[in-house]
Amino acid sequence: MNLRTDIFHQFNQFNKFKQLKNKALNTCQPATGVCLTLVKLCIIFFFAMPLRGQYLALKSKQEVGLAVGLSLHTGVNLLAEHNHWGGPVRTWQVPVLDAAAQYRLSPKTAKISDGMALGTAMAAGALTLALPKNQRMEYMSVGLQNVWITANLTQTVKVLAARNRPYTQAPGFVSGSRDDHYSFFSGHSSITATVATTALMMAFNQRDLASWGRPAAYAAGGLALTTATLRIAAGKHYPSDVVTGILVGVGVALINTQLHRVK
Repeated sequence: MNLRTDIFHQFNQFNKFKQLKNKALNTCQPATGVCLTLVKLCIIFFFAMPLRGQYLALKSKQEVGLAVGLSLHTGVNLLAEHNHWGGPVRTWQVPVLDAAAQYRLSPKTAKISDGMALGTAMAAGALTLALPKNQRMEYMSVGLQNVWITANLTQTVKVLAARNRPYTQAPGFVSGSRDDHYSFFSGHSSITATVATTALMMAFNQRDLASWGRPAAYAAGGLALTTATLRIAAGKHYPSDVVTGILVGVGVALINTQLHRVK
């Protein structure tokens, strides 16, 4: 075989090898790379994007800090609890607004108000089942936070304000050692208001909600208002106690729930 034939044969072999190599690169390797890239993109978007129908999100640092702060606040309230029973109280009224106060205790009406408050919690709790599974824990956690914040604020203000209840001014009233005399502001009103507001915010902003979810939230709102009204009728609170309690409860729910919204 002469030199010319040998060179031509080697050139043909090189071309065949190059074609086979290019064919392998254009089929197997790019296809595998594309598949792996798509898988990576799916993983990135799955963890980076909010879950379907997500309205609330829990943030670990924020939740831990809030829990620590609320625990400390609760501890302070417990230390001041001894002044809450049979301690010194003050009488004061808000002009016009408190003219509707009832100065005689109605135990039956007070018990009914307790039942309405429980009904508010049950209606708001039922909303949990109407939510998608990826929002149930968030809703319960934020709702409990709102109740805890509201309860702490209510207790602190009650001790500081030391306002007596309307029924304590009834003729012939005699205080017992365990009578809870502090009236401002209404705990029943504030807590049911924050529960109902949290439920209503969730119901109106959650896209993937069962058909009966909003009626449950409406029921919570109606029961909360009924509770507040009955607290006045029972002689437990002045109207100003109830109005303030509702404003505080609604405010806490609006602020804390907003802080947990998915951006």
